[in-house]
Amino acid sequence: MQEFQTNKTNLTQARLQETPIHTLGDGEVRVKVDRFAFTANNITYAVMGDQLRYWQFFPPNGDEPEKWGIIPVWGFADVVESNSDALPVGERLFGYFPPASELVITPKRVTQTSLLDGSAHRAELPPGYNMYQRVNHEPNYDRAHDNQRMLLFVLHLTSFCLHDLLKRNDWFGAEQVVIISASSKTSIGLAYGLTDDKDAPHVIGLTSNRHIDFVNSIDAYDSVLSYDTLEQIDATKPTVIVDMSANTDVLSRLHRHLGDNMRYTSNVGITHWDEPRHVDGIIQERSQQFFAPSHVQQCMKEWGTEAFNKRSMRYVMHSTAKTNAWLKIQELDGVHGLLEVYKDICEGKIAADEGLVVVMGDNE
Repeated sequence: MQEFQTNKTNLTQARLQETPIHTLGDGEVRVKVDRFAFTANNITYAVMGDQLRYWQFFPPNGDEPEKWGIIPVWGFADVVESNSDALPVGERLFGYFPPASELVITPKRVTQTSLLDGSAHRAELPPGYNMYQRVNHEPNYDRAHDNQRMLLFVLHLTSFCLHDLLKRNDWFGAEQVVIISASSKTSIGLAYGLTDDKDAPHVIGLTSNRHIDFVNSIDAYDSVLSYDTLEQIDATKPTVIVDMSANTDVLSRLHRHLGDNMRYTSNVGITHWDEPRHVDGIIQERSQQFFAPSHVQQCMKEWGTEAFNKRSMRYVMHSTAKTNAWLKIQELDGVHGLLEVYKDICEGKIAADEGLVVVMGDNE
């Protein structure tokens, strides 16, 4: 058995670690990981691993556990051994897994459609990340859509939450929304929602020169500019910024350009994870880190779980359908295949229209 581990102090360094087979205790279940997605969002998990406790979900095996960590991924797994009456062998689960051959969970609060992992080390972690969907019980479940679900469901759920954040705050008084790192899949999911919302302000996508043709081609933004030309943005209009990049050079230039008309910045992703976190010119008092699980919990409390699920799924299905028109899925051969391209992912070298899916084999 193998697991993919990342050096917590040097995120571009990774290794494959042989792992022992865990003997199941009472109530425990062994699932074999079938496939998972790996995107820039996973690098954000690593960057925020200590601050938001992402490293705690799946403790690493092997030597130097303080140095090595496991980046959580979204994917599918099948129950291959069970000591739980509530979850039999053959069940298929969608949720949060390690990039590894298998995972042992302790099912709790099992319903017809979902369950929580009640493992002790996950008890204090955000419950949304501890929930697994029993997909075989979903109406019209089709494995043919697994790749799109892994790649886009979580990203576009974040897009939905960002759209809701902006809308419930009346766009923070802005007449235009600027989305930095406009080629990211979460950015595109948000842009699709905003441009389809008749009440939303004008939506501007900011991207690199190498991605500008792609971003223009997908028809998600009202207008598109490169980082080199961001000063063309009308600074006389009140503006809200959604930053998926943490490119502090771009963000500080944009804040300086907009001045008092920079009404609010939501800091979301960290595609430029190796940039310095604090730079002169960024208006910190009107900037806030966005944490999607907290927003999900807030919405569920206000609307109820059923209403949240209906509204969010309607949004995600719409944005996913638009994304499927251009998305190219590249399947990687197990954790060995992931190791081969991992540094390229860290360095942002994966094409914007590609989605990486790791397919685990029987010998993993």
